Amino acid sequence: HEYARERLDKSGKAEEIRRLHAEYFLALAEQGESELRGPEEAKWLERLEIEHDNMRAALSWTLELEEAERGLRLAGALWRFWWIRGYFDEGRRWLEEALAKDSRTSAARAKALEAVGWLADEQGDIDRAVAAAEEGLSLSAGAEIIDATPFLRTLGSAAYVRGDHERAAQLYDESLALSREARDERGVASSLLQLGNVLSERGDHDKAKRFYEEALTLSRKLDDKALLASSLISAGAEFLLQGDHERGAMLNQEAERLLRERGNRGSLQYALDNLGWAALMRGNLQQAKSLHEESLELSWELGDKLVAAESLEGLACSAARGEEERVARLFGAAEALRESVGYRQAPRERALRQPFLDAARSRLEEATWEAAWAEGRAMTFEDAIAYALEGAGK
Repeated sequence: HEYARERLDKSGKAEEIRRLHAEYFLALAEQGESELRGPEEAKWLERLEIEHDNMRAALSWTLELEEAERGLRLAGALWRFWWIRGYFDEGRRWLEEALAKDSRTSAARAKALEAVGWLADEQGDIDRAVAAAEEGLSLSAGAEIIDATPFLRTLGSAAYVRGDHERAAQLYDESLALSREARDERGVASSLLQLGNVLSERGDHDKAKRFYEEALTLSRKLDDKALLASSLISAGAEFLLQGDHERGAMLNQEAERLLRERGNRGSLQYALDNLGWAALMRGNLQQAKSLHEESLELSWELGDKLVAAESLEGLACSAARGEEERVARLFGAAEALRESVGYRQAPRERALRQPFLDAARSRLEEATWEAAWAEGRAMTFEDAIAYALEGAGK
């Protein structure tokens, strides 16, 4: 490899070859972007994985040479691959660098902003997700070729996380109306899923289930595996919260199979966490512990603080008698993580945990419990994960 590089540099054609290299892999990435939503998805995920180093080299060249537009296009084309395979941090770095190189209004910039907003939201970086979505909306207002709906959904997600369900519903309603008008079935399904989540939290469970069912139907029709997995996870979570643990588990098991088959590390933690809670609700504490440990490991790798908080509490709830101080630390750490993101836990979520929390707390002196809770709250994200996974698999 180094010999070939040396020969290339001596040829006098290095820059021309690198330009051709970048153009080739840009074309490949853009072709792969469309294929990742279709029946050839698995083949293209593998192909993009094999060529990932070439993509990195092409990105480096475009950014070093101030080929900003080409860099934006390449990063924007790769973001779905980065999301599916769990390259959240790396994807955000490339996208942010490309965005910093070129501030001109363009469809490429809009796509990069959509990507940054999505990945930031997945990691719980809500402020960055909002900033990217607001800029994207501003671009769409002045350019008909730029679709506003992804940015509306990102802003809706931020409002939902922060507990402003009325604002979230307004944004999702707007995105749904625009997607229906454009006959964008993927956009319709995505908006329905997120609206279902809001309606569920507001107590309109029947309507939420109708939205989930419509999203599931559209996902199966489109043969979009990522969208289908998201639909299964959301619908399954709703059934779990309503007390139908068998149906909730069944839907999340289907999602887990889909995600594992296609090597999707960017959503698997959700299914694992839901399955952990399903096992816990059915009294299978060992299975719940194993699932929440796997979810926690993946959440740490992805930087997903929200699902990590859920799984920390799942591990606390499956702890054995005699581990009450550990329970308090895990709950304290989870609380601090949610606060760092700005997430407001819903009453139904708290109700799932409360019996386990109360039982553990009743077996410990109040001062000891409060001290352990404070120790958990003081933990960093990394420290909390390491503490929770001590002895995992034993």
